[in-house]
Amino acid sequence: MIYNDGYRPILGDKHPQALGLPFREVWPEVQTVLAPLHDSILSGERSAFFAEDLLLKIQRHGSQWENAHFTISYSPIPDASAPTGVGGVLITAVETTNRVLMEEALRKSQETYRSAMHLGRIGSWEVDFSKGIRTWTREGMALFGINLPDGLGQVGGQSDEFYQAMHPEDRHLLGEYHALASKQDSFPAEYRILKSDGQVCWLAGYGRVLDRQPNGKAHRVINVATDITERKAAERHQRFLLEELSHRSKNLLTVVQSIADQSLRNSNDQKDFQNRFNGRLRSIAASNDLLARGDWHGSSLRELIEFQLAPFVDLSSSQLEIRGPEVNLASDASQAIGLVLHELATNAVKHGALSSSRGQLCISWTADQASNAAGLKLDWRERGGPLVTTPKQKGFGHVVIKSMIEQAVRGSVELNFAEEGLHWSLQAPASIFL
Repeated sequence: MIYNDGYRPILGDKHPQALGLPFREVWPEVQTVLAPLHDSILSGERSAFFAEDLLLKIQRHGSQWENAHFTISYSPIPDASAPTGVGGVLITAVETTNRVLMEEALRKSQETYRSAMHLGRIGSWEVDFSKGIRTWTREGMALFGINLPDGLGQVGGQSDEFYQAMHPEDRHLLGEYHALASKQDSFPAEYRILKSDGQVCWLAGYGRVLDRQPNGKAHRVINVATDITERKAAERHQRFLLEELSHRSKNLLTVVQSIADQSLRNSNDQKDFQNRFNGRLRSIAASNDLLARGDWHGSSLRELIEFQLAPFVDLSSSQLEIRGPEVNLASDASQAIGLVLHELATNAVKHGALSSSRGQLCISWTADQASNAAGLKLDWRERGGPLVTTPKQKGFGHVVIKSMIEQAVRGSVELNFAEEGLHWSLQAPASIFL
Protein backbone atom coordinates (compact mmCIF):
# COMPACT_ATOMS: atom_id res chain seq x y z
CA MET A 1 0.00 0.00 0.00
CA ILE A 2 1.18 3.48 -0.96
CA TYR A 3 -1.31 6.21 -0.06
CA ASN A 4 -1.67 9.98 0.17
CA ASP A 5 -2.55 12.16 3.18
CA GLY A 6 -6.24 12.09 2.26
CA TYR A 7 -6.31 8.36 3.03
CA ARG A 8 -4.86 8.71 6.53
CA PRO A 9 -8.18 9.44 8.35
CA ILE A 10 -9.63 6.26 6.83
CA LEU A 11 -6.77 4.21 8.31
CA GLY A 12 -7.25 5.49 11.87
CA ASP A 13 -4.50 4.11 14.11
CA LYS A 14 -3.28 1.73 11.37
CA HIS A 15 -1.24 4.70 10.08
CA PRO A 16 1.76 5.01 9.75
CA GLN A 17 2.50 1.29 10.09
CA ALA A 18 0.35 0.57 7.03
CA LEU A 19 2.63 2.41 4.61
CA GLY A 20 4.43 -0.14 2.47
CA LEU A 21 2.59 -3.18 3.85
CA PRO A 22 0.45 -5.54 1.73
CA PHE A 23 -3.24 -4.58 1.66
CA ARG A 24 -4.25 -7.97 3.06
CA GLU A 25 -2.13 -7.39 6.19
CA VAL A 26 -3.48 -3.89 6.81
CA TRP A 27 -7.16 -4.77 6.23
CA PRO A 28 -7.55 -8.52 6.99
CA GLU A 29 -11.16 -7.96 8.07
CA VAL A 30 -12.32 -6.93 4.57
CA GLN A 31 -10.53 -9.57 2.51
CA THR A 32 -13.62 -11.67 1.90
CA VAL A 33 -15.21 -8.68 0.13
CA LEU A 34 -12.28 -6.93 -1.55
CA ALA A 35 -9.64 -9.61 -2.21
CA PRO A 36 -11.62 -11.14 -5.13
CA LEU A 37 -11.92 -7.69 -6.72
CA HIS A 38 -8.17 -7.10 -6.43
CA ASP A 39 -7.41 -10.53 -7.87
CA SER A 40 -9.80 -10.10 -10.79
CA ILE A 41 -8.20 -6.76 -11.77
CA LEU A 42 -4.62 -8.05 -11.35
CA SER A 43 -5.44 -11.10 -13.43
CA GLY A 44 -6.92 -8.97 -16.20
CA GLU A 45 -10.40 -10.50 -15.85
CA ARG A 46 -11.92 -7.18 -14.83
CA SER A 47 -11.03 -3.82 -16.35
CA ALA A 48 -12.34 -1.63 -13.51
CA PHE A 49 -14.73 -1.54 -10.57
CA PHE A 50 -16.89 1.14 -9.01
CA ALA A 51 -19.15 1.02 -5.94
CA GLU A 52 -21.04 3.76 -4.16
CA ASP A 53 -21.54 3.72 -0.40
CA LEU A 54 -20.08 0.22 -0.07
CA LEU A 55 -20.61 -1.08 3.49
CA LEU A 56 -17.55 -2.59 5.19
CA LYS A 57 -17.09 -3.74 8.77
CA ILE A 58 -13.63 -2.57 9.80
CA GLN A 59 -11.23 -2.19 12.72
CA ARG A 60 -9.18 1.01 12.67
CA HIS A 61 -9.28 2.06 16.33
CA GLY A 62 -7.74 -0.81 18.27
CA SER A 63 -10.08 -3.76 18.67
CA GLN A 64 -13.21 -1.67 18.11
CA TRP A 65 -15.41 -2.76 15.20
CA GLU A 66 -17.33 -0.22 13.17
CA ASN A 67 -19.50 -0.13 10.08
CA ALA A 68 -18.14 2.26 7.46
CA HIS A 69 -19.34 3.23 3.98
CA PHE A 70 -17.08 4.08 1.05
CA THR A 71 -17.48 5.17 -2.54
CA ILE A 72 -14.60 3.42 -4.28
CA SER A 73 -13.15 3.13 -7.76
CA TYR A 74 -10.63 0.43 -8.76
CA SER A 75 -8.52 0.78 -11.91
CA PRO A 76 -5.67 -1.40 -13.23
CA ILE A 77 -2.12 -0.02 -13.33
CA PRO A 78 -0.46 -1.14 -16.59
CA ASP A 79 2.88 -2.94 -16.27
CA ALA A 80 4.34 -4.54 -19.38
CA SER A 81 6.65 -6.72 -17.27
CA ALA A 82 3.74 -8.32 -15.40
CA PRO A 83 2.39 -11.63 -16.77
CA THR A 84 -1.11 -10.19 -17.14
CA GLY A 85 0.04 -6.71 -18.12
CA VAL A 86 -1.33 -5.37 -14.82
CA GLY A 87 1.14 -4.53 -12.07
CA GLY A 88 -1.14 -3.04 -9.45
CA VAL A 89 -4.47 -1.49 -8.57
CA LEU A 90 -5.17 2.23 -8.29
CA ILE A 91 -7.84 2.84 -5.65
CA THR A 92 -9.68 6.08 -5.02
CA ALA A 93 -11.79 6.01 -1.89
CA VAL A 94 -14.11 8.58 -0.32
CA GLU A 95 -15.57 7.67 3.06
CA THR A 96 -19.30 8.37 3.00
CA THR A 97 -20.17 7.01 6.44
CA ASN A 98 -21.40 10.30 7.84
CA ARG A 99 -23.51 11.06 4.77
CA VAL A 100 -25.05 7.60 4.71
CA LEU A 101 -25.84 7.72 8.40
CA MET A 102 -27.39 11.13 7.94
CA GLU A 103 -29.55 9.94 5.06
CA GLU A 104 -30.65 6.91 7.04
CA ALA A 105 -31.54 9.10 9.99
CA LEU A 106 -33.50 11.47 7.77
CA ARG A 107 -35.54 8.57 6.41
CA LYS A 108 -36.77 7.79 9.88
CA SER A 109 -39.52 9.66 11.58
CA GLN A 110 -38.71 13.18 12.74
CA GLU A 111 -39.00 12.19 16.39
CA THR A 112 -36.64 9.24 16.04
CA TYR A 113 -34.21 11.37 14.04
CA ARG A 114 -34.12 14.12 16.65
CA SER A 115 -33.72 11.63 19.48
CA ALA A 116 -30.75 10.01 17.76
CA MET A 117 -29.13 13.38 17.05
CA HIS A 118 -29.63 14.49 20.63
CA LEU A 119 -28.26 11.29 22.16
CA GLY A 120 -25.26 11.33 19.82
CA ARG A 121 -24.65 15.04 20.38
CA ILE A 122 -24.68 15.47 16.61
CA GLY A 123 -25.69 18.64 14.81
CA SER A 124 -26.01 19.62 11.16
CA TRP A 125 -26.41 22.73 9.04
CA GLU A 126 -26.33 23.72 5.38
CA VAL A 127 -24.39 26.60 3.83
CA ASP A 128 -25.54 28.36 0.66
CA PHE A 129 -22.60 30.41 -0.59
CA SER A 130 -24.61 31.99 -3.43
CA LYS A 131 -27.24 33.45 -1.11
CA GLY A 132 -24.82 33.94 1.79
CA ILE A 133 -27.05 32.14 4.27
CA ARG A 134 -26.59 29.25 6.68
CA THR A 135 -29.59 27.05 7.53
CA TRP A 136 -29.35 25.31 10.90
CA THR A 137 -31.22 22.28 12.16
CA ARG A 138 -32.52 22.43 15.71
CA GLU A 139 -29.82 19.96 16.75
CA GLY A 140 -27.09 22.04 15.11
CA MET A 141 -28.12 25.17 17.00
CA ALA A 142 -28.26 23.20 20.27
CA LEU A 143 -24.75 21.88 19.63
CA PHE A 144 -23.41 25.41 19.15
CA GLY A 145 -25.53 26.97 21.88
CA ILE A 146 -27.18 29.47 19.52
CA ASN A 147 -30.79 30.34 18.74
CA LEU A 148 -31.75 31.91 15.40
CA PRO A 149 -35.22 32.73 14.01
CA ASP A 150 -36.17 29.93 11.60
CA GLY A 151 -32.60 28.64 11.97
CA LEU A 152 -31.31 31.14 9.40
CA GLY A 153 -27.83 32.59 9.81
CA GLN A 154 -25.34 34.61 7.80
CA VAL A 155 -22.23 33.48 5.95
CA GLY A 156 -19.36 35.96 6.21
CA GLY A 157 -19.10 39.34 7.84
CA GLN A 158 -19.22 40.33 11.50
CA SER A 159 -22.67 38.74 11.96
CA ASP A 160 -21.51 35.28 10.91
CA GLU A 161 -22.77 33.24 13.87
CA PHE A 162 -20.49 30.27 13.06
CA TYR A 163 -17.41 32.48 13.05
CA GLN A 164 -18.48 34.17 16.27
CA ALA A 165 -19.08 30.82 17.99
CA MET A 166 -15.66 29.46 17.09
CA HIS A 167 -12.87 29.70 19.62
CA PRO A 168 -10.77 32.78 18.78
CA GLU A 169 -7.67 30.63 18.28
CA ASP A 170 -9.50 28.42 15.76
CA ARG A 171 -11.35 31.05 13.71
CA HIS A 172 -8.71 30.98 10.99
CA LEU A 173 -9.86 27.42 10.19
CA LEU A 174 -13.19 28.64 8.79
CA GLY A 175 -11.48 30.20 5.78
CA GLU A 176 -9.50 26.98 5.28
CA TYR A 177 -12.70 24.90 5.29
CA HIS A 178 -14.28 27.21 2.71
CA ALA A 179 -11.17 26.82 0.55
CA LEU A 180 -11.38 23.02 0.85
CA ALA A 181 -15.01 23.12 -0.29
CA SER A 182 -13.85 24.85 -3.48
CA LYS A 183 -11.39 22.05 -4.24
CA GLN A 184 -12.94 18.79 -3.02
CA ASP A 185 -16.38 17.28 -2.50
CA SER A 186 -15.92 16.34 1.15
CA PHE A 187 -13.53 17.23 3.91
CA PRO A 188 -13.06 16.58 7.65
CA ALA A 189 -13.21 19.36 10.23
CA GLU A 190 -12.17 19.60 13.87
CA TYR A 191 -12.28 22.77 15.95
CA ARG A 192 -13.29 24.34 19.25
CA ILE A 193 -16.33 26.49 19.94
CA LEU A 194 -16.88 28.88 22.83
CA LYS A 195 -20.44 28.89 24.18
CA SER A 196 -22.10 31.89 25.80
CA ASP A 197 -21.61 30.39 29.29
CA GLY A 198 -17.85 30.21 28.72
CA GLN A 199 -17.78 26.46 28.08
CA VAL A 200 -15.20 25.31 25.52
CA CYS A 201 -16.31 22.33 23.41
CA TRP A 202 -14.43 20.30 20.81
CA LEU A 203 -16.38 19.38 17.67
CA ALA A 204 -15.46 17.06 14.82
CA GLY A 205 -17.31 16.22 11.64
CA TYR A 206 -17.43 16.48 7.87
CA GLY A 207 -18.54 18.89 5.19
CA ARG A 208 -19.88 17.68 1.85
CA VAL A 209 -20.50 19.75 -1.27
CA LEU A 210 -24.03 19.14 -2.57
CA ASP A 211 -23.64 21.13 -5.80
CA ARG A 212 -21.36 23.71 -7.36
CA GLN A 213 -21.65 27.07 -9.10
CA PRO A 214 -20.76 27.43 -12.82
CA ASN A 215 -17.25 28.61 -11.86
CA GLY A 216 -16.65 25.39 -9.92
CA LYS A 217 -16.87 26.91 -6.46
CA ALA A 218 -19.14 25.33 -3.90
CA HIS A 219 -22.80 26.34 -4.05
CA ARG A 220 -24.32 24.36 -1.17
CA VAL A 221 -22.44 22.45 1.53
CA ILE A 222 -23.99 20.18 4.16
CA ASN A 223 -22.09 19.93 7.43
CA VAL A 224 -22.30 17.39 10.26
CA ALA A 225 -20.48 17.68 13.59
CA THR A 226 -20.44 15.85 16.90
CA ASP A 227 -19.19 16.79 20.36
CA ILE A 228 -15.83 15.11 21.09
CA THR A 229 -15.00 17.12 24.22
CA GLU A 230 -14.85 14.02 26.43
CA ARG A 231 -12.54 12.23 24.01
CA LYS A 232 -10.22 15.24 23.92
CA ALA A 233 -10.19 15.36 27.72
CA ALA A 234 -9.25 11.67 27.82
CA GLU A 235 -6.43 12.28 25.35
CA ARG A 236 -5.15 15.20 27.44
CA HIS A 237 -5.31 13.04 30.55
CA GLN A 238 -3.34 10.30 28.83
CA ARG A 239 -0.65 12.78 27.80
CA PHE A 240 -0.57 14.08 31.35
CA LEU A 241 0.01 10.58 32.72
CA LEU A 242 2.87 10.05 30.28
CA GLU A 243 4.42 13.36 31.36
CA GLU A 244 3.96 12.37 34.98
CA LEU A 245 5.66 9.03 34.38
CA SER A 246 8.58 10.81 32.72
CA HIS A 247 8.71 13.28 35.59
CA ARG A 248 8.79 10.45 38.13
CA SER A 249 11.53 8.63 36.26
CA LYS A 250 13.78 11.69 36.47
CA ASN A 251 13.34 11.78 40.24
CA LEU A 252 13.66 8.02 40.70
CA LEU A 253 17.36 7.84 41.61
CA THR A 254 17.01 10.60 44.20
CA VAL A 255 13.94 8.95 45.69
CA VAL A 256 15.60 5.50 45.81
CA GLN A 257 18.63 6.95 47.56
CA SER A 258 16.40 8.65 50.13
CA ILE A 259 14.46 5.43 50.65
CA ALA A 260 17.71 3.54 51.16
CA ASP A 261 18.93 6.08 53.71
CA GLN A 262 15.67 6.02 55.67
CA SER A 263 15.44 2.23 55.53
CA LEU A 264 19.00 1.87 56.82
CA ARG A 265 18.44 4.42 59.59
CA ASN A 266 15.36 2.59 60.87
CA SER A 267 16.53 -1.02 60.35
CA ASN A 268 17.79 -3.35 63.05
CA ASP A 269 20.05 -5.44 60.84
CA GLN A 270 20.92 -6.10 57.19
CA LYS A 271 18.02 -8.49 56.68
CA ASP A 272 15.59 -5.95 58.12
CA PHE A 273 17.05 -3.28 55.83
CA GLN A 274 16.69 -5.55 52.79
CA ASN A 275 13.04 -6.28 53.54
CA ARG A 276 12.17 -2.61 54.09
CA PHE A 277 14.06 -1.42 51.04
CA ASN A 278 12.69 -4.07 48.65
CA GLY A 279 9.16 -3.54 49.90
CA ARG A 280 9.31 0.18 49.19
CA LEU A 281 10.71 -0.35 45.72
CA ARG A 282 7.88 -2.76 44.95
CA SER A 283 5.41 -0.13 46.15
CA ILE A 284 6.83 2.43 43.68
CA ALA A 285 6.65 -0.09 40.84
CA ALA A 286 3.05 -1.01 41.70
CA SER A 287 2.02 2.65 41.83
CA ASN A 288 3.54 3.34 38.42
CA ASP A 289 1.79 0.28 36.98
CA LEU A 290 -1.57 1.50 38.27
CA LEU A 291 -1.10 4.95 36.80
CA ALA A 292 0.18 3.66 33.46
CA ARG A 293 -2.84 1.43 33.04
CA GLY A 294 -5.19 4.22 34.16
CA ASP A 295 -7.41 1.57 35.71
CA TRP A 296 -7.70 2.68 39.32
CA HIS A 297 -11.25 1.97 40.42
CA GLY A 298 -11.20 4.19 43.50
CA SER A 299 -10.12 3.54 47.09
CA SER A 300 -10.47 4.72 50.63
CA LEU A 301 -8.66 7.98 51.24
CA ARG A 302 -6.67 6.50 54.12
CA GLU A 303 -5.50 3.55 52.03
CA LEU A 304 -4.60 5.91 49.20
CA ILE A 305 -2.47 8.05 51.51
CA GLU A 306 -0.75 5.03 53.05
CA PHE A 307 -0.17 3.47 49.62
CA GLN A 308 1.48 6.60 48.30
CA LEU A 309 3.58 7.35 51.41
CA ALA A 310 4.81 3.81 52.05
CA PRO A 311 7.75 4.12 49.61
CA PHE A 312 8.93 7.32 51.35
CA VAL A 313 8.47 6.89 55.09
CA ASP A 314 7.76 4.12 57.58
CA LEU A 315 4.01 4.37 58.21
CA SER A 316 4.62 3.57 61.91
CA SER A 317 7.28 6.28 62.22
CA SER A 318 6.82 9.01 64.80
CA GLN A 319 7.57 11.46 61.97
CA LEU A 320 4.19 10.73 60.39
CA GLU A 321 0.65 11.42 61.58
CA ILE A 322 -2.41 10.46 59.50
CA ARG A 323 -5.88 11.26 60.86
CA GLY A 324 -9.35 11.62 59.43
CA PRO A 325 -12.66 9.75 58.98
CA GLU A 326 -13.10 6.77 56.69
CA VAL A 327 -14.25 7.97 53.24
CA ASN A 328 -14.11 6.42 49.78
CA LEU A 329 -13.12 8.39 46.70
CA ALA A 330 -14.28 7.95 43.11
CA SER A 331 -11.73 6.57 40.66
CA ASP A 332 -10.87 9.89 38.97
CA ALA A 333 -10.43 11.64 42.32
CA SER A 334 -8.33 8.75 43.68
CA GLN A 335 -5.96 8.91 40.73
CA ALA A 336 -5.63 12.70 40.77
CA ILE A 337 -5.09 12.93 44.54
CA GLY A 338 -2.67 9.99 44.33
CA LEU A 339 -0.51 11.92 41.86
CA VAL A 340 -0.49 14.94 44.18
CA LEU A 341 0.46 12.85 47.22
CA HIS A 342 3.32 11.29 45.30
CA GLU A 343 4.57 14.71 44.20
CA LEU A 344 4.31 16.18 47.72
CA ALA A 345 6.05 13.14 49.22
CA THR A 346 8.83 13.31 46.61
CA ASN A 347 9.44 16.97 47.44
CA ALA A 348 9.30 16.26 51.17
CA VAL A 349 11.96 13.55 50.81
CA LYS A 350 14.19 15.74 48.67
CA HIS A 351 13.78 19.14 50.32
CA GLY A 352 11.20 19.05 53.11
CA ALA A 353 10.29 17.42 56.40
CA LEU A 354 11.09 13.86 55.31
CA SER A 355 14.64 14.83 54.35
CA SER A 356 15.49 15.18 58.07
CA SER A 357 15.07 12.79 60.98
CA ARG A 358 13.63 15.72 63.00
CA GLY A 359 10.97 16.55 60.42
CA GLN A 360 7.26 15.98 61.01
CA LEU A 361 4.47 15.40 58.50
CA CYS A 362 0.79 15.56 59.40
CA ILE A 363 -1.92 14.62 56.88
CA SER A 364 -5.47 15.25 58.07
CA TRP A 365 -8.89 15.62 56.53
CA THR A 366 -12.53 16.30 57.24
CA ALA A 367 -15.42 15.07 55.10
CA ASP A 368 -19.05 16.08 54.74
CA GLN A 369 -20.63 13.79 52.16
CA ALA A 370 -24.05 15.38 52.61
CA SER A 371 -22.93 18.89 51.69
CA ASN A 372 -21.43 19.54 48.28
CA ALA A 373 -20.23 22.93 49.49
CA ALA A 374 -18.25 21.43 52.40
CA GLY A 375 -17.16 18.17 50.78
CA LEU A 376 -13.54 17.19 51.47
CA LYS A 377 -10.91 19.32 53.21
CA LEU A 378 -7.49 17.64 52.95
CA ASP A 379 -4.39 19.13 54.62
CA TRP A 380 -0.69 18.30 54.17
CA ARG A 381 1.42 20.08 56.77
CA GLU A 382 5.21 19.77 57.27
CA ARG A 383 7.23 20.90 60.29
CA GLY A 384 10.79 20.57 61.58
CA GLY A 385 12.55 20.19 58.24
CA PRO A 386 14.93 22.60 56.50
CA LEU A 387 13.79 26.20 56.18
CA VAL A 388 11.39 26.55 53.26
CA THR A 389 11.73 29.16 50.54
CA THR A 390 9.24 29.92 47.79
CA PRO A 391 10.52 28.39 44.53
CA LYS A 392 11.58 30.93 41.92
CA GLN A 393 10.24 28.80 39.05
CA LYS A 394 7.02 26.82 38.75
CA GLY A 395 7.70 23.53 37.02
CA PHE A 396 5.59 20.48 36.23
CA GLY A 397 5.41 19.57 39.91
CA HIS A 398 3.58 22.82 40.64
CA VAL A 399 1.11 22.00 37.87
CA VAL A 400 0.38 18.65 39.55
CA ILE A 401 -0.25 19.99 43.06
CA LYS A 402 -2.17 23.12 42.00
CA SER A 403 -3.89 23.49 38.62
CA MET A 404 -4.16 19.79 37.74
CA ILE A 405 -5.88 18.75 40.95
CA GLU A 406 -8.14 21.82 40.94
CA GLN A 407 -9.36 20.94 37.48
CA ALA A 408 -9.62 17.20 38.13
CA VAL A 409 -11.81 17.45 41.26
CA ARG A 410 -13.34 20.90 40.59
CA GLY A 411 -11.85 22.14 43.85
CA SER A 412 -9.45 24.77 45.12
CA VAL A 413 -5.91 24.55 46.49
CA GLU A 414 -4.11 26.75 48.98
CA LEU A 415 -0.31 26.50 48.90
CA ASN A 416 1.84 28.18 51.56
CA PHE A 417 5.65 27.97 51.46
CA ALA A 418 6.05 28.99 55.12
CA GLU A 419 9.58 28.93 56.53
CA GLU A 420 8.69 26.36 59.19
CA GLY A 421 7.28 23.95 56.60
CA LEU A 422 5.13 23.53 53.51
CA HIS A 423 1.35 23.70 53.96
CA TRP A 424 -0.86 22.38 51.16
CA SER A 425 -4.65 22.30 51.47
CA LEU A 426 -7.36 21.00 49.11
CA GLN A 427 -11.07 21.86 49.28
CA ALA A 428 -13.16 19.62 46.99
CA PRO A 429 -16.92 19.09 46.52
CA ALA A 430 -18.72 16.02 47.86
CA SER A 431 -19.14 14.76 44.28
CA ILE A 432 -15.67 13.15 44.54
CA PHE A 433 -16.93 10.61 47.07
CA LEU A 434 -18.13 7.15 46.03
